[in-house]
Amino acid sequence: MKQMTWEDYYEGFYDWSPGTQKNYTYRLSDYGSADEVWEVAQELAFQDEAFAARFLEKALATGVRFTPDQVLEMVGTVEESVLGKIAEQTDVPFDREQLEEIYMMIDDDSFRKISRRAKIDVFDDEPAAHEQPEQVRYILPKKKKAGLFTALAALAMGSALAGRGRKKHGGHCDGNCANCPPHYGYRYGRWYYGKGHQYGCEFGGNKGDGSL
Repeated sequence: MKQMTWEDYYEGFYDWSPGTQKNYTYRLSDYGSADEVWEVAQELAFQDEAFAARFLEKALATGVRFTPDQVLEMVGTVEESVLGKIAEQTDVPFDREQLEEIYMMIDDDSFRKISRRAKIDVFDDEPAAHEQPEQVRYILPKKKKAGLFTALAALAMGSALAGRGRKKHGGHCDGNCANCPPHYGYRYGRWYYGKGHQYGCEFGGNKGDGSL
């Protein structure tokens, strides 16, 4: 029987009848990439799932390694024992989500092997120590108690600022009657102490001479 390379087989695959597609697999001298092998296996499975499973098993024996996603696609097409062998030899380990999906689809021994390889226990609800977020502690600065000296200094400064805000009157009328402090003047025919003098303002306003 003349041997056939994978390149020739894959190139003519879709031009052949289903029977020829199956017969020529026995002449294969090698297998192609996992993507192409899985593509052909899916086509073969339309006619004969058992034959497709054997085709995948032969490809596995020659070194073809499938991805975990491809293995999951094989569920329902490949029997459990063969699926377990293929799952054990994927090109990369399964992740947690893929392990949860394939659980119960392969035998327990194969599942334990792929779990150990992935270093993941899907039955452990607690994440690994290196996966736990680091807890950050925030320490607030302590408030300092004000001492007696500090309190006195603050009081003195407050008094100084308050005094600075008040402007001392110069003793002469400056025309700012609204803010003029109470003082003596003449009003309503008598002298009185207050504001709004009509005459005799001790500061010289309202025609006063600046003296009582």
